[in-house]
Order: sequence, then C-alpha cells, then structure tokens
Amino acid sequence: MERDGRFADYDDAKVYEDSKRFSLDPSTSNFVVEFGFDSAQIAFNLDENGFKDLLGSARTDERPVRWINIWAPHRQKGIVQFLTEHYEFSPRLSAIIATDPEADEGISPAPARHHLTQRIFPHNKDDVELGAVSMDVPRTSLHNDTSHYAIVKQMYQFHSIDVGQKFICIAANWMHEQEQKSSKSDRDFNIEEEGQQRRLYSWLVLCNDNTVISFHEHPGSVGIEDLKSIRSNLLSVLYQISKNGYDPAEVISMQSVRQVLNKSPVDKWGEEGASNLFYYLFDDWRAVYSTVGAFQKRLTLLQKQIFHNMTRKSVESIDIEIIPKLHVLGTQIRRMHHVYEGYKNLVQRILEPPKPSVPDDSRQDPVLADSARSRFERLGDRLQLMILSETKEFLTEKDALISTYFNINAQKDTESTSRLTRAATLLAKLSVLFLPVNLMTAYFSMQITAVRPA
Repeated sequence: MERDGRFADYDDAKVYEDSKRFSLDPSTSNFVVEFGFDSAQIAFNLDENGFKDLLGSARTDERPVRWINIWAPHRQKGIVQFLTEHYEFSPRLSAIIATDPEADEGISPAPARHHLTQRIFPHNKDDVELGAVSMDVPRTSLHNDTSHYAIVKQMYQFHSIDVGQKFICIAANWMHEQEQKSSKSDRDFNIEEEGQQRRLYSWLVLCNDNTVISFHEHPGSVGIEDLKSIRSNLLSVLYQISKNGYDPAEVISMQSVRQVLNKSPVDKWGEEGASNLFYYLFDDWRAVYSTVGAFQKRLTLLQKQIFHNMTRKSVESIDIEIIPKLHVLGTQIRRMHHVYEGYKNLVQRILEPPKPSVPDDSRQDPVLADSARSRFERLGDRLQLMILSETKEFLTEKDALISTYFNINAQKDTESTSRLTRAATLLAKLSVLFLPVNLMTAYFSMQITAVRPA
C-alpha cells in the first residue's frame, strides 16, 4: 500500500500494518476510511481532485460510513475549502479551520537561575529601561492578538458548536500528556513545567450523509512518543475499524463502531456507524482519566512531604517548594475543571441541538442514532459524577494541605520558642544561685580609699 490517495482493503493484514505506520508518520496529511459491517477500505494523502472524485461519486451500500481525517488543515486549505463548501459551512467557520497556527508550543527547558523565587515565578516586567520589552515592538502586537489560536491558547475551556443544514460541528481543546524533560540539576528544575500538558484544538463534524470529518491542529515539532500520546484515541478508533485491530479481550479499550452494525437494520448501518464514530472520537477517556489520576498522585506525594515536616528536626530547613508546587497544581486542576465543564456543555448541546428559527422542509439535518445518544448521556453523567466532582475535591484538598502546611510550621515554631523560653528560665534560676558569690566578689574587689592601710 502507498500513500497515493488510492483505496485498499483495510481488512488485509498488510494494508492494516501499513496504515498503522502511515498514521504515525508526521508527513501523512489525511486519510479516508469507508466501511460497513462486511468490508472496509482506506486511503492516505488524497489531494483536492481525489476528494472531488470521492464526494462526487455515489456511496455504496456495502460501505455506507465514511470518515475523513485532516491533520494540519492550514497546510491543506484547498481541501478544507472544498469540504466546507460541499457541506455548506459558514465562511467564518471555514476560515477559522484553515487558520495558520501559532509558533511551536513545545516545552523548552527553562533558563537556569540561581534563586528559587526567580526559577519558580519569573518577573516579566514591561519596563523599557530593564530591557524586558523593546521600544521597537508595536504595543498592539503585545496585547491585542485576537487570532483564533491565540484565544484558545489563553482560554483552554474555549469550545463551540455550529449547526447547519447538513452538519453538526463541535470544536474544543483536547489535552494530551507529553513527555516531561527531566533534569538532574536542581538549578534547571522548573516547577511550572511539572505536569504540564499539550493543548490541541480539534473540530469534529457529523454530516447528514453518514460522513464524519475530523480536523486537527498541527502539533508542531514533536517526538514519536508525544505523537502517539496526541493521537492515541484517534488511532485506537482507527485500528479497531479493521478486523485485524479489534480485540474483544481488551474490554476497557473496546470502541465498537463497525462490529455492532449487524445489530441494526441494514438501512440504518450508515446512521449507526457515523453516530458512534462521532461519539468515540469525542470521548477521549484515556486522556481524561490519566489526567485525574496524575492529579491524585501529585496531591498524595505533596501530602506525604507536608506530614514529613511533623518529624523534621529543628536544625533542618523547611521545604520552601511545597507551596509553589501546590499553587501550580491548583492552577492546573482549576484549568482542567473548566475544560471538563466545557465538554459537559458540548454533550448537552449535542443531545439538545438548537431548532431552526424558520421552518424549512428542505433541511436534512444530521441524525444522531439512539445508541450514540445514550452513550453521550452516559458520558455527561460520568463527567459530572466522576470527573467534575473529583476535581472539586482536589481543589478542596489542595486548600486543606496549604492550611495544614502552615499550621504544622506554626506549631513547630511554637515548640521551638517554648524550648528557648524554658532554657532562658533555667539560666535565670542558675544566675540566682551565684548571686551571693557575685556580690561578695564585687564588694571585696572595690578600691576604697578610707580603709586603705597607711
């Protein structure tokens, strides 16, 4: 199989292995999968003419579901324009999808600093005399950057939903774990980078012809491990569409899209397959649960460090990094709490799409199958009962740990002051015992002229 835009049998073992390799290659720009219960085919790197031929040809009943995936849409503006015009996107939505992203947001090592306060909270003063900001830089470029990616970078909870005559489009930031660059030197350690995640914006579109389109922001220059993490949910769905990648033994990772089509009438295969594909691409449960688990692990570790202060000797210095770590962790938990609230709002909007203001019999709105609707309802319950409630508990626990930390240190200081007071009292009592001796010594050591011998 080659990445030449031609379809191949996705159930073939060799094609499946080639597809796994292509899907993890940063040079792969797009792919298209068409499938039904009995057969599936896949093609990589279609050009604009390939998409025109694809959407211009009739859909076969054998493969009624189509999935179009576009990576780095800003590099394929012609394809994006053709797809958005075909499904009658608004010009604004089409332009936003094709927007050029900002510079690479990958983690860079923090510059070495000698003071902890400078290492944790660097001061970025807007002072020309200090050389922090050049006078040659226009002020509007520093504070009035309102591009799409600048907004979603500043507001991680930013999300949107657009409903047209032929589509439902949801868009949001999806958070992904990324490899942390560890350093053995304490001077190079940056607390702000601990637990940091990569943000990537994606659009998921459910169309009225049983087509699902996914657009994904370009991640920049990343390693293979980071790329696997970023695409983990997408690749899981893609692999399980093939008969070679579906393993019923992996219950927790099972994402049944194609394998359950036979449980529905043949004329409903397209609707069922597209709706469930749309759901599984949205529900990136691996990233959500791993993030929550990482928060719990870090809180537990900080709790142990705080309780260790109870047995700390007075001659040992306190750990001044605990409070900054708790502050950074609290900021990350609060940010993710807002992101998950956005996901919950999207679920509610998907289940209750807005009605058109003017009745139009010619509208053919995309239909969400009952099976996918029930999955979205279950996802909304999990977000509220398991994720949002858990993040609230984490924030409460973080505040309690800060109070405990200061209370323990205050108690240790009180005990130290009490020991010093007892020592001073003992010294005062001992000085009383030697007071007569001191008095006699002082009296006989004085030089009195009247009693001096002749």
